[in-house]
Amino acid sequence: MRRSLQSIILTITAVVSLAISIESCVDHDLAPGVVVDCTDAKTISYVNDVIPIINTHCAITGDGGCHNGGNGDDLNWTHLANLQNHAAALKVRVTLSPADPAHMPRIGTLDLDQIQTLVCWAEQGAKNN
Repeated sequence: MRRSLQSIILTITAVVSLAISIESCVDHDLAPGVVVDCTDAKTISYVNDVIPIINTHCAITGDGGCHNGGNGDDLNWTHLANLQNHAAALKVRVTLSPADPAHMPRIGTLDLDQIQTLVCWAEQGAKNN
């Protein structure tokens, strides 16, 4: 009987310790990210809608060149194929909380319309239109 009680106490202690460890790994100071609903979004044009955002907020000089080729040709988002290859990551990173280290852009900010444009373009298949 005494061994069973000790075993139960050890199990409970382990579970509580694990729960505390998991809870302490979460950054509660991060604001929630942006949620974008593209259900009723207009068709996003790469040429008319996406390129202006990329050119003014992503493919800029600074922070190692951002997405103008300064961080390697595959991250040069002035090339459509590169941007298309990273569309899923773009969609995630522009919607992260600005306090998240993976949030983009690192220099400046995007407004909600710009975020929706990039996310919906990616969800619509990242087309060359």
